[in-house]
Amino acid sequence: MLDIKAVKTLLVDHLEAHDVYTLSEKEHLAFLVELETLTNLVTAVKVDAAEYAEDRGLHTAQGCRNLATLLRSHLKISPAEAKRRSLLVEDLPGVPSTKDALYAGTISGDHAAVIADVIKNIPADAADEAEDILLSYAPELTSRELAQAGKRVRSHFDQAGAFADEQKAVESRSFRMGKDQHGSLFFNGCLPPIEGAIFEEALHAVSKPRPTNGEQDPRTVEQRYADGLCELVTVAMATHDLPASGGVRPQMVVTMRLDYLEEKLRTGYTDWDGEATASLIRQLACDAELIPVVLNGESIPLDYGRSARTAPAPLRRALALRDKGCAFPGCDRPPAWTEAHHVLHWVEHRGPTDLNNMTLLCSHHHHVIHQEDWKIVFAEDGRPDFIPPTWVDPEQKPMRNIRVDPRLAA
Repeated sequence: MLDIKAVKTLLVDHLEAHDVYTLSEKEHLAFLVELETLTNLVTAVKVDAAEYAEDRGLHTAQGCRNLATLLRSHLKISPAEAKRRSLLVEDLPGVPSTKDALYAGTISGDHAAVIADVIKNIPADAADEAEDILLSYAPELTSRELAQAGKRVRSHFDQAGAFADEQKAVESRSFRMGKDQHGSLFFNGCLPPIEGAIFEEALHAVSKPRPTNGEQDPRTVEQRYADGLCELVTVAMATHDLPASGGVRPQMVVTMRLDYLEEKLRTGYTDWDGEATASLIRQLACDAELIPVVLNGESIPLDYGRSARTAPAPLRRALALRDKGCAFPGCDRPPAWTEAHHVLHWVEHRGPTDLNNMTLLCSHHHHVIHQEDWKIVFAEDGRPDFIPPTWVDPEQKPMRNIRVDPRLAA
């Protein structure tokens, strides 16, 4: 039996020692990784103990309606966390490989929950293959990224089912609003995938931080979005137009291969990492302007010229299609929050303003590239790879943002 007291004593002793500062940077990073593995194992132990509590009917003995109620009331955890653990107890037997990975500490409980939820909706004859695909990516992705990959896998194995899910999302749309005692409007609701992506695109465009007199924007993220929504309504009522975002006016763009669209296969994606099946996009296209973008065989937009230093709107859009946001490894900033960076500098080297010399970077990583020893090279597929400095990786292996990893597209 696990000696909980010994584990608690060990952790308390570590906290009292305050000796993490003695580690080198490399050792410190490795320590953080190992702690996360330990957290995954603790999660696995919690789920395992909850499973045995379910088997022995502990919740009934304690007068609780179900396992989630037992966990919530006796462990004093949130209802959402109690529900998540009870769902893992219920779903993990159906994904034995995922359960093994969780119990080995290689994936988190959030990753396991995502995989289990996807596999529940995959046809039985493809479930094992789909689970293996998601498990192969899970250690490299956040749970949110894995959920996006899961939707793509779901669509690949069951296009009709994925489309049905989207139609359910349309049916569940809602918007409720009222006023408080001070006259302020409050609201909540749910928008379908395509309409939600349109709303996101417009709102992000007008909610970017706005420095004043060289100082950072003092508004919170929530305040910026509230101001942005008010600005959207004001501008729409006055001009029926929207301000520029990232060098181009906000617009809803869904990208996918033409043959996939024609044959209703796989999915397309929006600038903000939204996914939509070919079936839904075809439905949307019945009442929309279609603007074709010519891509090469590797899904890279064609060259837009090199006559100007500032990326013109077509080139800016092409960069967004290729990089899908900040291209720096691990960054999740969307296209509207990025700047176009010349790899071969415009001033010093007369670097051309074209796709083969530019990439999108958020403000922070633009600074990192200019101030530190990172290098950018373009791989054979036309996408940017990042070469870290030796103090990050002595072997300087090329790194790439997972959003543009061609393996996921495959």
